[in-house]
Amino acid sequence: MFPLGCSVEKQETLTLDNFVAYVEIEGYLDDYENIEPMLVRKTKPLFFGQHNRRFAWGQAATCHEVYAHVFGLDDVWASKVIDVSGAEGRQTLISLLVNWSLCSVDRLGFDPSIRYVHGGDPHLEIDIHEVDANTGQVEKRTFYSKRCMVAAESFIGRRARYFAASADPNQLDDPAVLIKDVWVSSSSDSASDMRESLVLNLLHSEFGGSSEFSDSFVPLIHAGSVYIGHGDTLVEDTTTLAFAGLTGNSPVRLHRRTLRPWVGNPMSEATDQNQVVVAITDAMEALNAMYVKCNIVHGNISDQAIWLKKAADGIKGMLAELDYAFLAGDNVTELLELMALQFIHSLENPEITRMRLDDRETILYLVCWLGTFGINHEQRAEYAVG
Repeated sequence: MFPLGCSVEKQETLTLDNFVAYVEIEGYLDDYENIEPMLVRKTKPLFFGQHNRRFAWGQAATCHEVYAHVFGLDDVWASKVIDVSGAEGRQTLISLLVNWSLCSVDRLGFDPSIRYVHGGDPHLEIDIHEVDANTGQVEKRTFYSKRCMVAAESFIGRRARYFAASADPNQLDDPAVLIKDVWVSSSSDSASDMRESLVLNLLHSEFGGSSEFSDSFVPLIHAGSVYIGHGDTLVEDTTTLAFAGLTGNSPVRLHRRTLRPWVGNPMSEATDQNQVVVAITDAMEALNAMYVKCNIVHGNISDQAIWLKKAADGIKGMLAELDYAFLAGDNVTELLELMALQFIHSLENPEITRMRLDDRETILYLVCWLGTFGINHEQRAEYAVG
């Protein structure tokens, strides 16, 4: 019950849109080890359902002890115990709650460059930032989307999202571009890591024109960093900025956003097994051409990395997700969802390098995974229930 005169309104219905953070409470002092995994499991849907979520806060409380958590891209941080049985602990907890109430949305874990519009036809406003080559000023273009094609299914790692979007808010049902929002690892805290755009430029230079692989790679219109307000200026959004003051051995990640023509759908939206077979066959041929012609290994095969587009004779498979592409023979240490066994061994033995067969081995894992859990979201939901 709310006290008399309280301005807080009771929420009759709760959806993911209403959540700022999850709080897990148990009445016994020794339950922290049990409720912390529950807090992790319940926080994961925030990243899937809130498309503007950068990181998340959480709280675990047992009896008179409270722990604050921050869920980052590669780490989960927990505070020291806050003992609310004493005045100092209560003051610390109240200070945390007050800071949550007063801080900017980016410090709450939200991305101010992606905004929900609830009135009329609900949709998202998504900003694309470009740096003027002459003035160095950051310029902004806004696109509009009512369809998230790929949501963040994990809060650990690169956390890629795809949106079908339009430059005109009156054409929400007729999107013309595809926006990819992703956190990519970098060797330095700089937006100079343009691996995907560099690889695509090389591939289109090699396979452009009349080549049979000219339309085997999802093209780029624009690739750049995401900028957010920091004081009176716009700065590049990185994990160094987001988690300043928190320690860890996590890689520096850059918040990147790319703009592409909308050419099709991810393979996770395939309607039947024949589409999957065609897409994987085309993808394997494109992977082979990448290696033979350019000595490039994809390095990040998943059902989000293979796309379906309509072709004159039916369906064609295309390759996307080139954030982790590398030259064959390079020593690569990034962790991905589906990893070749040789790559796992290389974490302990740096002398082992990545090679062409890594992509083929990962394709095999992907086929086994699709056969077990389903080729699309509907089949996977049925598997989870069954």
